[in-house]
Amino acid sequence: MEVHTVLMTGREELDRVIGGIPIPSMNLIEGENASGKSVLAQHIAYGAVKAGMDVRYITTENTVKSLVEQMSDLGLDVWRYMLRGLFKITAMQVKGIRWDRHVAKHYLNSLKFFISKRGAASLVIIDSLTYAITHAREKDVLSFFSDLRNMVDRDGRTFVVTVHPNALTEDMLIRIRSVCDGNIRLKVQAVPGREIIRALEVCKLRGASNPSKSMAIFKVVPGFGIKVVPFSQVKV
Repeated sequence: MEVHTVLMTGREELDRVIGGIPIPSMNLIEGENASGKSVLAQHIAYGAVKAGMDVRYITTENTVKSLVEQMSDLGLDVWRYMLRGLFKITAMQVKGIRWDRHVAKHYLNSLKFFISKRGAASLVIIDSLTYAITHAREKDVLSFFSDLRNMVDRDGRTFVVTVHPNALTEDMLIRIRSVCDGNIRLKVQAVPGREIIRALEVCKLRGASNPSKSMAIFKVVPGFGIKVVPFSQVKV
C-alpha cells in the first residue's frame, strides 16, 4: 500500500496519540457499547471534510437528523459541508430486521454494491457493522472485508468500519485485523459512584506519523468531543 498522506481529526491531543489515519487505508475500530466508537468515527469524518475530502458516512444506528445533531453536540458542525456536497450521510437502519444468515448476506452484498457505486467517496465510514456480521456466515463477512480491501488497493479509497468485538469470534477478528492497515480498540469501564473511564489503544496503524502502539484515556466532552486525559488525572 502506498500512503500518500495522513488524515488528522483536528484535535491536537487525539492526533498525537493516533498519529493520523493513512490515506488510502482500511481501518477497523473495535469497542463495546458506549466506548466511543461513533464519536471517534465522527471526529475522523470531520477532519476529512475540513481537509477537503468527500465523505460518505453510513450509519446503522442513527437517522440523518440525529447524526447531524450528535455531531453538532460534539462541536462538529457539518451542515456547511453537507451543503457543499462533501459530507453525505446514508442511514441504513437495522433495528427491527428479522436477521438470519441469508438476510445478513444480502445486506452485506447490498452495502458493498452501494459503496462501490452510488455511495462512492474518498472516505467511507460504516458505523456500525455489528448487526449484520453477528448473523452472517464467516465466509460472507471475510468476503466483505476482502472486497473493501481491494477497493483500497485498486481505487485508493479509505475505509473506517466500527464493530463490537463480541459480534465476532476471536479467529475471525484476527483474520479481519490482518487485512486492515489500522486497528484501534476502545474500552469502557464504569466504576460505581465515579465517572466512566474510556481507553483508546492504537494496535496497528501502518503509515501513520506515529506508527508505534500507543494508549490514551479520554473523556467525551459536550461541545468538544474527545478530550485526552493525563493518566495522573484519572480517578479510580
